Amino acid sequence: MKTKVIGLAVAILIGISGCGIIQKDTTEGRIIDGKEVIAVVNGENILKSDFDIQVNQVKSALESNGQDFSTNEGKKNLQEMKKKVLDSMIKDVLALQQAKKENVTLKTGQLEEAISQLETYHGGKDALDNYIKQQGLDRKSFEKLLQDQLIINNLKDKLTADVKVTDEDVKKYFDSNKDMFKLPSPEIRASHILVPTEDEANKVLAEIKAGKDFAELARKYSTDPGSKEKGGDLGYFGKGQMVPEFEKAAFALKPGQVSQPVKTQYGYHIIKVTGERTSLSFEDVKDYIKSNLESSRKDEEFSKFLDQWQKQSKIEKYL
Repeated sequence: MKTKVIGLAVAILIGISGCGIIQKDTTEGRIIDGKEVIAVVNGENILKSDFDIQVNQVKSALESNGQDFSTNEGKKNLQEMKKKVLDSMIKDVLALQQAKKENVTLKTGQLEEAISQLETYHGGKDALDNYIKQQGLDRKSFEKLLQDQLIINNLKDKLTADVKVTDEDVKKYFDSNKDMFKLPSPEIRASHILVPTEDEANKVLAEIKAGKDFAELARKYSTDPGSKEKGGDLGYFGKGQMVPEFEKAAFALKPGQVSQPVKTQYGYHIIKVTGERTSLSFEDVKDYIKSNLESSRKDEEFSKFLDQWQKQSKIEKYL
């Protein structure tokens, strides 16, 4: 859920994501009932002030990545970006209108949980408030946007509940995209036993050579709280992730080999390499692939609903 919420916040702040669609003149906005409006969707206004905020957020994000909007080409790109922002806002309104028809609302505590996760992600309430302010929003406006996006997600979940990804789908994707899972550099998997002194390290090494189980000895002797209960297992790692002395000794070993005592700032290590790899295995990535495939297919299915609602709607754009 956390990753989903963070991604949701990014979509709110910088995301770019018919029958009767009426294109007006090139002047941006139209005064309706005393308010400046950029579009009307089935009688519901999209305010130009809200549109401007989202355009400025996207524009700033693109500029920070080197986009120049001052040139003739840049001005054309800016206009295209504005169209995409408005289209995204229109789709959000259509989805919220449909959610209302289908009585799709927030789940109990859903907004509070999302806000709590975002505060944790940004480093606290004040830090999140600062970030919101930088985006040209106040807390109330931000929470309304977040609430709307959560409702849209709930609607999407309801309408795409039948979308499934099978184990065969996941394996097929993996087999067809193995290059995606190649690592930039080789990695090894290692376990270690950390003790304070060289004498203790030598005693542990003697027990290993006598045939004692490495994992059991790690649980018994190691002072590393992060790996002790896992039998000393450190998982896979590449070069540059461990202190130099540890890295040099570990990468000199072949799978199954055990090192002599290695001194680092933390004490003395006995290292055992248990694996090596140049790419991620199917087991490593199957859950990731399944999640991404499900998300992609749900997005595709939901887009069909959005297209259908748009064709059935009266939409006026003043852009």
